[in-house]
Amino acid sequence: RSPEALVDEAVDPAALRAMLPRLAAVTVGSAVVLGAVIGSYRGGLQVPYAAIKLPLLYGVPLVVTLPAVRALYQAFDAEVVWPQLAGAGLVAVARAAVLAAALAPALWLLYSLAPGYHAAVAFMAGMLLLTGLPGFLTVARAAVGGRMRWAPALASLALIGATTAQTGWLLRPFIARPTAEVTLLRPIEGDAFGALARVPLAAMDIYVGYDPQRRGLLGEGLERREGVRR
Repeated sequence: RSPEALVDEAVDPAALRAMLPRLAAVTVGSAVVLGAVIGSYRGGLQVPYAAIKLPLLYGVPLVVTLPAVRALYQAFDAEVVWPQLAGAGLVAVARAAVLAAALAPALWLLYSLAPGYHAAVAFMAGMLLLTGLPGFLTVARAAVGGRMRWAPALASLALIGATTAQTGWLLRPFIARPTAEVTLLRPIEGDAFGALARVPLAAMDIYVGYDPQRRGLLGEGLERREGVRR
């Protein structure tokens, strides 16, 4: 309820250590609830699979990007206290996870109306983006002073967004196609940005080198020979 107050307290390393277990519990608990709702689009094993993976979607980008975010702000002469920035990151992901879990009933209601696969993915992505922005602002406020603070803020937003997108791609599927096999993880192939480039065609049921009835990219030989279109 008072993220700024928590971030201010995190300047003290002892206070940061004290709040770490609570913030982690809030993040993981909220992410598990949201993951179960997201997995309910397919049902079955996809529910626990998504519930297990969604906490990683919040945690991995935090660990990977915070050192780079600190470097970006320091490059613009912004005063950044590492314990405070770490606390801001923890508060940010907890805040984002709580907001997303609060909207999970609305997402479940949308999924109960049986939207198409691409619409279901768009609903999930939109909700994650909407609930993540307040958390990003929490991180941005942890850096004070400096010149052109909007520049490192925008660079940090792009970095966090790209890292989160690629993390989600590596952890996919969260929402499985109704005709695809249920699996915890898919093989590492391509990246999130190449997949985004194919979204307009996929929305029109046009697939190149991809079998929507199975689970992912086809073998390279078949892709070179003909590809798959529907």
